[in-house]
Amino acid sequence: MTAPAVVLRGVGKRLGGRAALDGVTLTAGGGVTALLGPNGSGKTTLLRLLATVLAPDRGEVRLLGLDPGDEAQRLRIRRSLGYLPQAAGLHPALTAFAFVDYVAILKEWRERPARHREVRRVLHLVGLEDVSGARLGTLSVGLRRRVGLAQALLGDPALLVLDEPAAGLDPEQRLDLLDLLARLGADRTVVLSSHDPSGTAVICDQVVLVEAGAVRFAGPPAALVLERG
Repeated sequence: MTAPAVVLRGVGKRLGGRAALDGVTLTAGGGVTALLGPNGSGKTTLLRLLATVLAPDRGEVRLLGLDPGDEAQRLRIRRSLGYLPQAAGLHPALTAFAFVDYVAILKEWRERPARHREVRRVLHLVGLEDVSGARLGTLSVGLRRRVGLAQALLGDPALLVLDEPAAGLDPEQRLDLLDLLARLGADRTVVLSSHDPSGTAVICDQVVLVEAGAVRFAGPPAALVLERG
């Protein structure tokens, strides 16, 4: 049996003198897992840990069956990982195509024709083919967010880690995003954070309630509704 893509056991992380994560134990297999909770609850810290941006102070982490604490294994994880942070660091002077192409180069896409085909593929996936030549500084917040999502999809990653992917999107764009995430979750693991539990729950296989750096609930959306009554 294939191991779950995400396994955390007793994970703790301190940031700025406080416990950002406190004894987090969590498993996420195939499908979509949504992290829910108020600002400051630890969702972003948890996602940064899954993206191998942060290392835990204690506990065990396994991603795609590998140990991110080992440098060689961490590199293997990153080659199968797509990450959308809260602030994607988009340079306003670059076009959407040029930015995603730049990220593809960083992700070791050396052959230019194949790389450009991949860039066009992910821009099409997020509905940006018509604005691929537009400079990022001229695009709306929602469109820039979709550019960030496009770069996360490069290489068809087995694990997608998305921090508030729907931020800045209008209602129609959010519906399109949910449809895309549902399709992506059919053959990989997607872990995302959201401030819209009612909309996100529709496509989720698992919801995780995070409060004060700890997991208070993890299970199917229907079970959370029953528990909260």
